[in-house]
Amino acid sequence: MNGLAEQIPQIPEASGVYVLLGQNGLRYTGAARNLRERLRDHQAGRGKRTKHQRPLQLIYLEIVSSYPEALAREAFLKSGQGREWLDQQTVSP
Repeated sequence: MNGLAEQIPQIPEASGVYVLLGQNGLRYTGAARNLRERLRDHQAGRGKRTKHQRPLQLIYLEIVSSYPEALAREAFLKSGQGREWLDQQTVSP
């Protein structure tokens, strides 16, 4: 899988939800108004929870029509049912 830096140029400037895999093997789930900018922040170490977990891998990305929809989807993905759904959708190393 390519690193986050190589993926960022292809990511749209849209609202969405994303899941990153840190070097410690833990997932970080977030929502953003502008996915490309937010992932650039994580890559540059400006993400409080992820700056010490670089290099990061983008393991899931979902574009939605609005930021409130992204926040709702983030809440789902952080729930027990959402984490279970993510386990079925992604392959972690």
